[in-house]
Amino acid sequence: MVFLGPPGVGKGTHADILAKDLKITHYSTGDIFREILKSSSPLGEKLEKYVNSGELVPDEIVFETVQEVLSNSESENGWLLDGYPRNKNQAELLDDYLETDGKKLDWAVYLYAPNEVLIKRLINRRVCRDCGAIYNLVNSPPKIDNICDKCGGNLIQREDDNRETIKKRIAIFEKEFEPLKEYYENKGILLKVLAEGNLENIANNIKEGCQIG
Repeated sequence: MVFLGPPGVGKGTHADILAKDLKITHYSTGDIFREILKSSSPLGEKLEKYVNSGELVPDEIVFETVQEVLSNSESENGWLLDGYPRNKNQAELLDDYLETDGKKLDWAVYLYAPNEVLIKRLINRRVCRDCGAIYNLVNSPPKIDNICDKCGGNLIQREDDNRETIKKRIAIFEKEFEPLKEYYENKGILLKVLAEGNLENIANNIKEGCQIG
């Protein structure tokens, strides 16, 4: 299962909730990238060159990064991936990989919300400098101001979490997402869920849509 959606929609939050409920592994592409970059592996060095230069990482290298984690997955009951794929080409690479292993994607969950809701969430987002844990000052604040509940690290606001930059990121997402949305719609596995309101209600809507539980 993959979780898709614009910046600030809560892909990681809802993926984590469902993964714990189903007792399957949740992979976040952000976490995967951070772990690979910390390593001294050839893939980590390859990825670092693009990140340090500010260049867009090619789809093939992004997939290679994701594939390395999925191929070592110990989750017999399946896995849930959030933040990937981001375009149709990445989706096709993932499908080809799964097919060679005799598997297939069951669901592509598309979370959406009004743009103003997304902007408000991102402006109030804080990220742990050390472990990458994400908080929201309105909906899910840390127990102690500016301190991560998980590791005690300092919370920071990302430089790109400002209104103008957020609007641009949402616009880029909408342009790139349309072909990906059609791809999964044509395969009959796209589930659209409004990610606004009570977290429990959203989680239940995802489970009902996927016919789980």
